[in-house]
Amino acid sequence: MSTLLPHMSGRRHHLYRNAVLFALLVAFVAAGFGVLSIALIVPAVALPAVVLVYLHDHHIWRNEPLVIIGGGFVLALVLGILVGLLEKHWAETSLLLAPADHLPPGSQILQLGIIIPLLLFVAVTIGPLAVTSRPNFKHPLDAVNMSTLSGAATSLGLSVVVQQGAFTDVNWDSADPGRAAFIALTLGFLQPVIFASASALTVMRVRRPNANPVIGVVEGVVLIVAYELMTTLLGGYGTRGVVLTAVIAAALAAVGVLLMRMELHDGLLAEARAALADDSVVARSASHGQICGHCGVELGAGAAFCQVCGTAVSSLATPTPAQTTTSTPAGDSTLSASA
Repeated sequence: MSTLLPHMSGRRHHLYRNAVLFALLVAFVAAGFGVLSIALIVPAVALPAVVLVYLHDHHIWRNEPLVIIGGGFVLALVLGILVGLLEKHWAETSLLLAPADHLPPGSQILQLGIIIPLLLFVAVTIGPLAVTSRPNFKHPLDAVNMSTLSGAATSLGLSVVVQQGAFTDVNWDSADPGRAAFIALTLGFLQPVIFASASALTVMRVRRPNANPVIGVVEGVVLIVAYELMTTLLGGYGTRGVVLTAVIAAALAAVGVLLMRMELHDGLLAEARAALADDSVVARSASHGQICGHCGVELGAGAAFCQVCGTAVSSLATPTPAQTTTSTPAGDSTLSASA
């Protein structure tokens, strides 16, 4: 969660983690009682809601909420719905719920395992790329925030269409509760994490100076194609296929988050090196009187990192005018010697 929601707030960050854990707990309990619809709906809705609350709490939208909500959430939700409609046209039911006991035909593997993930990659990255093209949102942390929101929204739009029955008809089902729990975990949590990772790896590479964007695009495409291809190939093998899909999705999500964290680390260090080498300003430096949300120490004005714990100032909650009495004028911030 600290990677998907990178801005730190000592008093609030645990609430987002607990909310997601509670949503997963509710999903597992619902799956245990055979209510697959609730098990699918709760995690699918919870993660986008948590991200939106996080953006508000940390003032991520920087007085431009319509840009964030429109470009990061609504656009991704609509594109996810459109891709879901195409997927539903090619497959009458979700492959995770399919009763078949054999591999799908080659044409379906091409459609659902290659074409759909490529379209999903475009759907999940186009919003963050558009938002981060604006001067206020060019920072690597903005790329992560927008990608997390876009990944959650795209996954929600996809689930609303492909799993339409779960969102329109809440009923008691006698299906295998273990299978239902793995489906809820995969579609409600692991899928949006994979989408968010793929988008963040691409957008951070595109926005970072002197970085090779092709690497980010390849990493993002591979993550989504691998996930959708495994879902397509294993979806026809009942409970065993569902469990294997969840395991592979968990591995892909872990790899994606690790790569995203490494790329974010490289981006923050590149920003600091550029400020030192060129004697230029730091895009997100500490304002006068700002407190480190990680260790509670008062930061030096203009510092890029906390002088005690080393936390990047850009990863702290963005101070609003109401939270600071005075702030350093834009353009006057320089990299502090203590940083």
